[in-house]
Amino acid sequence: MLFIAQLGIAEQQVPIGKVVEQQFTPLFSEVSVQLSTDKQRYLADPMAFQEFIDLQLRPLWDMRSTARALVGPENFKAITEAQRQELVDAVRNTMARYAFEGLEKYSGQQFRIVDVVINQRAHMGWVQVLMESALIPDIVLDVLVKQTDPEQGTWQAVDIRFKGITYVSVKKHSFRETIEEQGIETLITDLKRKNRDYFADICSKTQSSGRAPCALIAE
Repeated sequence: MLFIAQLGIAEQQVPIGKVVEQQFTPLFSEVSVQLSTDKQRYLADPMAFQEFIDLQLRPLWDMRSTARALVGPENFKAITEAQRQELVDAVRNTMARYAFEGLEKYSGQQFRIVDVVINQRAHMGWVQVLMESALIPDIVLDVLVKQTDPEQGTWQAVDIRFKGITYVSVKKHSFRETIEEQGIETLITDLKRKNRDYFADICSKTQSSGRAPCALIAE
């Protein structure tokens, strides 16, 4: 009887790939709906788009792991916790800036997951996302995900790949070179400046102020 009960439990277990797909499918469905219906509203109100990013994207992205990968484990370990948090915040705002830049270029694409691949250790994998458009050729993006909470079965994104090239692989060399030549504070300051300048421009054009991302102007 015990064997039969255990067999039944095993049969009911959801494959890890399916768990990851279930966690990320609502995100891409919501992105497709929101951008299709509210692009112009978001362009006119950057604070509303920031709220969408914070609500839908931020919980599914492990920005600390992304920041650590960009500067390298040794550099990340060598800096203070306060500097780590500053770096993570700067990287988070940089990724938000990319989302705003993507919004400006959005032309009706729909996003859907077409495949999930998990490694043998079952702690990292790729979520393959198809961007379908009636105006331009379809594009495939791969989102690198890792299991950040094994007990809860939580997975989060840490990097993104396009045409075989990941964001981290493109940026890590300049990040680490800046640290080596000028120090971590210079890197953080440069990231903050780029984000502040970008958001100052769009917030000025839309006459928006008070909340993120327009609050970055005052930093």
